[in-house]
Amino acid sequence: MIYLDMGCFVKLYYPEADSAQVIAHIQGKPVCYTPLHELEIVNALQLKVFFKNATPQQVTAARALVEADLKSGALASAGGDWPNIFREAVKLAEQHTGAVGCRSLDILHCAAAKVLAASEFISTDARQKTEEGGGGDEFESGNDLKPRRTLLNR
Repeated sequence: MIYLDMGCFVKLYYPEADSAQVIAHIQGKPVCYTPLHELEIVNALQLKVFFKNATPQQVTAARALVEADLKSGALASAGGDWPNIFREAVKLAEQHTGAVGCRSLDILHCAAAKVLAASEFISTDARQKTEEGGGGDEFESGNDLKPRRTLLNR
């Protein structure tokens, strides 16, 4: 299962730069959908309304697409062991935030991908590459995040 950070997840449901690249990369593969994704997609879309980058109707349409993908199985609902995800996030924060300046929600996504045993983590955020312990676009590394990692360039 592929895990998308929010920068990539939003691109699936609202047209942005690199949307086509993200869609092409995940085509035909199940994508993880956690309660964190639910919170973040709602917030990201509402921020688009706040900044006048989207209308409420566009947000409603984007959320309907998410629901349709959940029903079809394109998005795989993953509840997860959130206490364990938060413990992993604390470890990642201790290891990486002092050097890279990671945000808590980004760390939570990295931890969730690890705990949920995602096969791939996709991000456009270069900091997440560092948070996960990777030195390149794809990696598998010791006690850090094990899934293959792809950094989509902006």
